[in-house]
Amino acid sequence: MRARSMRIADLAVLDVATIPSGTSLLDCAKNMRQRHVGSLVVINDNHHPIGMLTDRDITIEAVALEKDIKALKADDIMAAPVITASKNDGVIDALAKMREQGIRRLPVVNEDGTLFGIVTAANIVEEISVLLDSVVRSVKSSKTREIAERP
Repeated sequence: MRARSMRIADLAVLDVATIPSGTSLLDCAKNMRQRHVGSLVVINDNHHPIGMLTDRDITIEAVALEKDIKALKADDIMAAPVITASKNDGVIDALAKMREQGIRRLPVVNEDGTLFGIVTAANIVEEISVLLDSVVRSVKSSKTREIAERP
C-alpha cells in the first residue's frame, strides 16, 4: 500500500512577496531587493495570483533588451497565466506540475483562488533531505541497538 502524500500546504511559505498588478518594473526590482527575494507573485484586487515575476524576467526581458525599465509594468513581462497548486494538492502532484511546466516556484491557492502561500523547489528538496536524514538515523540507531543487545 502506498503512503499518502504530504500536502503542499504543509511546505508552503505563507509570507509571500506579492505586488499588485500594474506595479512599475522599477518598483518591482526595488521590492525584490528590499525583501531579499528573487520573485514576486503578481496579484489582482481580489488577491488572486495572476502572474509571476522573477529577477531573471527583469534581466532577460527588460535590461538585456535595453527597454525603459521606468516605463514598463510587471504585467508587461510577467509569466502569465500563473501556474498554481491547490493547498490540498500532494507534494508529488505539485512536483509533477513544476516539472511539466519547467518552473521552480509554485504559488499555492485556497479553495476560492486567493493566494495561500508559495512553495519552491528548494523548499521541497529541504523537506525531502530532512526526511531522508530521519531514515538514515533510524537505520543507524537500529544497528547500534542490535550491536549493544547482541554482542
